[in-house]
Amino acid sequence: MTPAVQPGAHRRLEWAVKPSFVAYVEALPDGRVEVVSGVSRAEDGRFVFGADAESEHGELGFTGAVHFYGHHGVLDVTLTDPRIEAEGRRFVVTVEVLGERVRMATVEQLLHDGSDGLEASGVEATDDGAHLLGGVYQAGTPLDDLLIHGLAA
Repeated sequence: MTPAVQPGAHRRLEWAVKPSFVAYVEALPDGRVEVVSGVSRAEDGRFVFGADAESEHGELGFTGAVHFYGHHGVLDVTLTDPRIEAEGRRFVVTVEVLGERVRMATVEQLLHDGSDGLEASGVEATDDGAHLLGGVYQAGTPLDDLLIHGLAA
């Protein structure tokens, strides 16, 4: 069951994707990690996405994008509008890439954080997610946990 959004709450997703990947891209001579379409970056490196008011029932949608670029364009991927979607008894993280939804990761647990949000833990790359991150990871590679704020308790 997806929690309801509190009236007037500012729902947001905080996600660092995979900190070692982000650090690798930023260390490349031509590497760039760019936040676009309203995404910001927290001091701890997490990307902060705003709520998508058009989210469907059974999903938590967010807006904005993070663009990773390096190796003179060999690595050039933008992760857009992440969603946490129910898939049977599990949850998956999807992102839009080139106009299509892609299953980026699976989520082992989605638990209340004790205040106004949820923490998605046990986040692991899918085959498609590993490919999006440059093909150097395999399915099952741990990704960063996701924090969702601004939900009803």
